[in-house]
This record gives sequence, C-alpha cells and structure tokens, in this order.
Amino acid sequence: MHARLINLIAKPGRGKELNKIMLERSLPILKQQPGFIDGIALNPDTEPEQFVGMTIWKTAAAAEKFAQGQGQQLEESYKELLQNEPTFRAFNLIASTVHDIAFSRAASG
Repeated sequence: MHARLINLIAKPGRGKELNKIMLERSLPILKQQPGFIDGIALNPDTEPEQFVGMTIWKTAAAAEKFAQGQGQQLEESYKELLQNEPTFRAFNLIASTVHDIAFSRAASG
C-alpha cells in the first residue's frame, strides 16, 4: 500500500474555511477514486490555520493518477485560501492496525 501526505497552511483567519472545503469537497471525490482506501484529516490544536491530510492507496500508481488529475483540480479550488504552496510527501505503508497490515508482511511483500 501507499500513503500520501499533504500539508496546507491557510491565510490568517481562513483555517476553518479550508478545513470545510477539504472535508466537504475533497473527501467525497477521493472516495470515488480507483485504488483509494482511506483518508485522515488532521488539524493541530495550536495551529488552526494548518491542515494535514493523509490518504491511503492500494498502489503508488493509483495515488499518482489522482494527484496528476483530479488532485490538481481540487488544489485549484482551494489555492486562494493558502498562505503558500501545498507540500506533498509519498510513503510506502509498512504497517497499519486499522488496515490489518503487519510489519513483517508488508516488508516481505
């Protein structure tokens, strides 16, 4: 499995608006994507303008296809709320209790 992390920082006073867009607009689109497994949205207690999202995908190819297609379209829809460009990171998912992936099984496969 594969994970993508997005970090967004909203302009001052726009954090709640950004969170709302990410949950109400982005999540429904993500759920429709081939290979999408799960999405996690995080908002730090001490930094209300920051949004961190993690998506879990069956394959890196599925994540990349979304990122190059509808992901870019979504980014355009919230870009005006951002203080700077979003940052993205990609990871191999090696263990998850929620998705029943054990370290030994993930490392060998």
